[in-house]
Amino acid sequence: LSSGINAEYGDGTVFGILSELKEIQDIMLNNLHKERANMLSTFNRRRDQMEVDQKEEYEMMIADINFQPAEEERMLRSFADRKKALDAEETETLHKYDLKILQQLDKQVDDQQNYLNAAQIPGMKRTTDTAELKRQMFILTIIDALQNSET
Repeated sequence: LSSGINAEYGDGTVFGILSELKEIQDIMLNNLHKERANMLSTFNRRRDQMEVDQKEEYEMMIADINFQPAEEERMLRSFADRKKALDAEETETLHKYDLKILQQLDKQVDDQQNYLNAAQIPGMKRTTDTAELKRQMFILTIIDALQNSET
């Protein structure tokens, strides 16, 4: 079967195309993972800095000679409100980024389908149908297994 694929599509052309597409996909996924990890790291630094700033603000208020106990309660509520607002902002930002990732992945699948269709690999065409996508993935898995058996 693998020699039939090689004979029909040239000397390893299909395997080469799939290998390159897989490399591109791996690089993209790695970059997206790093970007998301950096975003989460930035969120953690912002949260840590907010805690440091609030602690300093609290200590300054307690040290003030005109300190009123009611002020402490207002300040602690303000701290909780700021943390809640920061959490909501980060959640929204992360949600938007995750949607962006899904859009990029959808585009990459579309690009790969078009490329594989142009290479005249049977069963490869542009689609969003889940069953068809699973069938295409199965075909690619078989070709990948054949490639691995060649090496």
